[in-house]
Amino acid sequence: MKEKKQKFKQVLSVFIIFVLTFIMTCGCSTEERKEKVKSNEVPFAILEENDDGVKAKLYYWDLEHKKIKDESKIMYTIPKKDVPSEIYKKSPILWDGKEYLVVPSYVKVSQDYQGDVEKVEIPLQEKIIWGKGVKLISKGEDRYILVLRENNKNKEMEVAIPPYFFKGGDGKEYSAKETGTIAGIIKNGNDVFMLYSCFIPGEGKIYSKLLILKYDLETKGVEWKEVKIPEDLELSPALPPLPNNTTSIEKSFFIPTLTVPAEVNIDSMELKPVSGMIEYQKKYIPEAIKSAMPVNIEILRSYENILLLGIQIVKPTEPPELYVFALIDGEMMGLLHKTVKGIELIDQENKVVGTYDIPRSTGFGGGRDIIFPNTSGTDSI
Repeated sequence: MKEKKQKFKQVLSVFIIFVLTFIMTCGCSTEERKEKVKSNEVPFAILEENDDGVKAKLYYWDLEHKKIKDESKIMYTIPKKDVPSEIYKKSPILWDGKEYLVVPSYVKVSQDYQGDVEKVEIPLQEKIIWGKGVKLISKGEDRYILVLRENNKNKEMEVAIPPYFFKGGDGKEYSAKETGTIAGIIKNGNDVFMLYSCFIPGEGKIYSKLLILKYDLETKGVEWKEVKIPEDLELSPALPPLPNNTTSIEKSFFIPTLTVPAEVNIDSMELKPVSGMIEYQKKYIPEAIKSAMPVNIEILRSYENILLLGIQIVKPTEPPELYVFALIDGEMMGLLHKTVKGIELIDQENKVVGTYDIPRSTGFGGGRDIIFPNTSGTDSI
């Protein structure tokens, strides 16, 4: 009888340890596992065009299993009637990939999209810059309205940004407002960070400056800092960092340069190239089309901690194509190839692991009928 009790206790102990281990590693992480699945699935929309207008159809790019999921949902439609052609293709202004969607007022959001929708008039008298959880409305004369977004509710406050002057390479003094543009905005804790890209004309050369304005939401204090730009990364007024080509992940802005997209970290205040991207470009772009390589690698946007970069391939006699790289901390997690016929998914071994017959709209050049989530945007056309 003693032996049976002892054996029972041993079995019970093993069972309890197993249950506790399960709870610690799995049981309490059901939501974490769901979040992991979600974070490995990048939402995107394909714009399908017809005679009446454009509709945005929702898909998911599963990076872990290297598949594309068709949600059979229409996010929104854009009627061509009474909407200028140069405007109706520029939607959405901002989409977080989940609920929050900012679109022009003429966009008709579908009942399939049960999210938080903000509609704006375009063009506006006021310039607005959106960031993740924050937006900045210009009121002129260095006055702004800062709108903080939490739990689908807005909190507004008036912000005064005093003029800031700095010395250029020629020793002269310049104004951040007159030489620069706000390229992006980040809210981090009790601080809001604004990235200014400035260009200063010089003798035979245009000098560039990157400045970050830190605004303390509690003290209302303003602090300016300059970002260190290495010599091998050149910024150009021909390709300036703007809200439409800049994105952010956590404490970093990602901006275009003349060679490769670069990261501006608000802690280190340094500009550095996105690691590995040049090597990925060499490895995954076929040799046969390298003669048609683009001038630059584009920032397509970001979702959660995933940076989405694009390489457009323009061919002399064929329609353009688009390669989309999904990176996490500089490591390639997936590659999507937008072709004339549809979409190919390519793995890290450079093998095609999936093909999808997704119709392409001829009105959008170079695979531009694909939309990814973005953490920044502006109402300016």
